[in-house]
Amino acid sequence: MPGPHVAGDRPLSTPLAAFWIGLFSFREMLRRRRLIALGLVMLLPVGVTLLWRLLDNEGLISPALWLANLGGVFYVHFLVALVALAVGLSAISEQVDEGTIIYYWTRPLERSAIYLGRLLAAQTVATVLLVGSLVLCFLVIVAGNGSAVTWNFLKLYFGNCVVVAVGALVYTAIFACAGTWLKRPMLPAVLWAFGWESVGTSPAPQRIKELTIVFHLRNLIRNTEEGSRSFPNLLEELKQALLHEEPVPEWRSALVLLIVLAVATVLGILLLRRKEIFR
Repeated sequence: MPGPHVAGDRPLSTPLAAFWIGLFSFREMLRRRRLIALGLVMLLPVGVTLLWRLLDNEGLISPALWLANLGGVFYVHFLVALVALAVGLSAISEQVDEGTIIYYWTRPLERSAIYLGRLLAAQTVATVLLVGSLVLCFLVIVAGNGSAVTWNFLKLYFGNCVVVAVGALVYTAIFACAGTWLKRPMLPAVLWAFGWESVGTSPAPQRIKELTIVFHLRNLIRNTEEGSRSFPNLLEELKQALLHEEPVPEWRSALVLLIVLAVATVLGILLLRRKEIFR
């Protein structure tokens, strides 16, 4: 149930209230100490890319191949879930634990607006960190190497940015929902993100792998340049050829991710509406 309305107050519409809550929450999340640690983690792929530029004088690994594996392995398989977990779990649960959510409870605000605002802020933080890191990697790759900037390379880069952003939105929505539902969500979230989700990169049957988020994110990363596919996608193509499995269309992966995002968001709102704070 929404918090009590104050006499004489006119409640804001849900979209407008969610926007303002999201703006204030974004500023508050930027001041959290964990953001410094996440920022340092986001510099790891940048450092690895710089090391590759310094050591690969012979050009054994093309820029397109490096970027494909950077996005398909390092970001999609690890960093997206890590960042989303760090900011998503605490989107609602942290305010509940600290008791600061009561401030919203006593205002003429719909709980759906509170949830959407906090979720939007967490998704924005996660997306900015991940895409910002990819931007720095791109700059390191092309610095003094203008010949690397081909049309296929740019399509791959922007495709990686879109997939990483979508992954941040979906994973953060899932973890925010888990943080609203569970009293101690950290262990289940870690087991799911780095346990079950690893099935999506294993030699498991395709029907099982399609039940993971990471499979559909990786399926959206396409590199049309021959010989420059990411290692996970190359293995998946070989497995499909050997087992005569039909490749999953990109539109289906996009639809699955959209449905998961919507379901996780709606479920999180319903859980917050039923959540009892005053005990």
